[in-house]
Amino acid sequence: ALGSRERVPGEMRRLFGSKKEEPKAAAAPSLQEASAKIDLQVQSLEDKILQCDVEVKKLVAQGTNPTAKQRALQVLKRKKMYEQQRDQLLGTQFNVEQIAFHQEQAEITMAAAAAMKAGTEALKKQTQTINISTVDELVDDMAEITDEMNAIQEALAQQAGGATDDADLAEEYAKMEEEMALMKLMESGSGLGAASSSAVPVGTEAVPGIPAAAVVAALAGAEAL
Repeated sequence: ALGSRERVPGEMRRLFGSKKEEPKAAAAPSLQEASAKIDLQVQSLEDKILQCDVEVKKLVAQGTNPTAKQRALQVLKRKKMYEQQRDQLLGTQFNVEQIAFHQEQAEITMAAAAAMKAGTEALKKQTQTINISTVDELVDDMAEITDEMNAIQEALAQQAGGATDDADLAEEYAKMEEEMALMKLMESGSGLGAASSSAVPVGTEAVPGIPAAAVVAALAGAEAL
């Protein structure tokens, strides 16, 4: 009994047939494919139009032949039909290419918007991790460290033994001038032979800034020479 029930559906399918599956709709061609197909059709129509021109010229060359004239008129009608079809296809192709252009622009706009959104979100996350007070403290610390480094550099640049007094330097320079003037007097020795060691020789006042005793000592040394 079970086997007979299993055979019944199979027999019914053989008698009445099984339900046919509906064919799947073919995928729509892309805009680029549609434009390329239209371009091929336009080129085919251009070839037919050129062929019509050749046929018309041959028929017209036959002169007043009525049959040739009738055939030439038919060829001209066919040429006009081809030209109309070509113009319609060119208009359709223009619309298809215009839609493709707008689609590309929309894709670029969407990509740019997505990139800007992602960049804005990333920037927000980075900004949230930065504390303004922390940045201020960091700037203050950097300024403090800079001041400390400048102080250290100034301390290292100072001369050992402390600063030198300008008055001491001026006094030492004056002594060196006196010594140099005395050395010049000792070297000259001319016109000083009759001078006495107990009196200030004539002409000692001509050496400004040099004490008289120093001049006398210098003259005494010159006489000894």
